[in-house]
Amino acid sequence: MSSSAVEHKVVRRRQKRTVNNLDPNRLNMSDIIDLNGSTQLYPFFGASRSRIVYSNAARSTTPFPPHARGFFYYHSRPGLPTGTGEIRFRVVDSRSASHSAAYLFANGRDLLDRTGHKPWRIHMLQIYSTRNYDPIRRLLLSQGLIDLARDREAEQKFSVAGFERVGKSIILDTISDAFVIQLPIMTLCLAFIHDECIVPASQVAYKLHWRDRHENVEGSDARWREYQGAAVVRYELKKAETNKMFHGAKQGEVVLVLRILELLDPAGPDEVPFRLPEGGDLAQGGSPSFYWFMPLDTARKQGIITPSSLKILEELYLNDRASTDTTATKTPS
Repeated sequence: MSSSAVEHKVVRRRQKRTVNNLDPNRLNMSDIIDLNGSTQLYPFFGASRSRIVYSNAARSTTPFPPHARGFFYYHSRPGLPTGTGEIRFRVVDSRSASHSAAYLFANGRDLLDRTGHKPWRIHMLQIYSTRNYDPIRRLLLSQGLIDLARDREAEQKFSVAGFERVGKSIILDTISDAFVIQLPIMTLCLAFIHDECIVPASQVAYKLHWRDRHENVEGSDARWREYQGAAVVRYELKKAETNKMFHGAKQGEVVLVLRILELLDPAGPDEVPFRLPEGGDLAQGGSPSFYWFMPLDTARKQGIITPSSLKILEELYLNDRASTDTTATKTPS
């Protein structure tokens, strides 16, 4: 065998990526994976491969960022319904061999997606709905990160609905979660996970905008300006204070709204930054004169709210003892 053939085999052996552990509490230095510059890769999760990409956008060739070296791991929040949870990637500085894997993980940071505003992830809905991710699912089961009963329950819920566009939509693990959208947006697609069911991605809102009122824009000659950029939003319940607050809603009627918590690209085209009122503001519809809203009956029919999720929103926004900090900005976790 020639020396060049030997070298070629050595290179291929070094490029093999294997993930044997997704438990952030049991990490070893050997679990570190290098994604640097790859547009797609096929690491082994246990004994089988899965195709991993940085962006799920159609025909995307966006590579993983430079220095994307670290640990794949399972991230979940206690108390949430079956079907929640995700695989994330923790970027670490592995140049110092004297540090432990636990130290590196604790002092690392989650890889962000291509928007730069939220963690890159493979959601459990994607894992259950895409055969490509079966090796990840088996590894999660073998490590006890998801138990067999929960796995079967998730499978039953997924069999009821289709998940064709789940990888390209925003998934809410609970109705009260904050999430990031681009404004203005003509069609908002969301998937919902409730205690009762999982609702696949569907179109839940149209023509969402946010504009500065002219009296709030100091130094600008415009009557109002339309914000164009990323924003952190969340669903809330709101009681119509007047008949004119929401087009078609009567005074006292409780409706579903989208509150804008933070503008992530606040620099204005006229060099006057966009500023939200204290506590945020509600998303607007096609006209700056009216806030966007959805009647509760419509939200029920579309699967946006269920009895369990309505209870969550009522306790947060209608209960007399509702938390006083519900207007505070909450970046998506």
